[in-house]
Amino acid sequence: MDRRSALSRIGLLVGGTLSLPLTSALLSGCSTPNAEQYALKSLTPRQFSLVGKLADFIIPETDTPGAKEAGVARFIDTLLAEYYLPAEALQFKSTFDAMVASFDLEKHTDEEIKSWLGQLDQRAFASDYETPSDGSTDELWVHRRLKELIVAGYYTSEIGMTVELRLKPYGTAQYDIARNDVERSWSN
Repeated sequence: MDRRSALSRIGLLVGGTLSLPLTSALLSGCSTPNAEQYALKSLTPRQFSLVGKLADFIIPETDTPGAKEAGVARFIDTLLAEYYLPAEALQFKSTFDAMVASFDLEKHTDEEIKSWLGQLDQRAFASDYETPSDGSTDELWVHRRLKELIVAGYYTSEIGMTVELRLKPYGTAQYDIARNDVERSWSN
């Protein structure tokens, strides 16, 4: 799968539009840094932990690894540091802080967090939601961006591509294949 098809599929997953910094990062080949040698670049340790926790609720571990194992929080931290303008990254982080402070994730059960995220989804992805026109952000805006980054970070990671999507490298070329081995007969 090439970058263009991956980008278009991710766009479909998150509602058809991708933010400019994310599009730039994906087209330039931004990848998730290695966990062992990673040092935070933009997020605070608390923000990094909360992003990882929310990412695991949005893409949990099932029969495939979840967002946390795919390194989505590292991807988001790298993206904020290297592809967002400093003012945009600061705006994202401050609105994210306000969003999680309004709910206080550490004091709620997993079921309550899932319910809260579901309510945010309903409001943020409602057809009547409009991004604030004055350039400000709200919790719904940051939720949309965070979900976009989580989904893109997961599905462009090695785990997302090879385990979740089961991308198989191209096999050997086969020439002279009998038509009935490949296609269904429509008339006999």
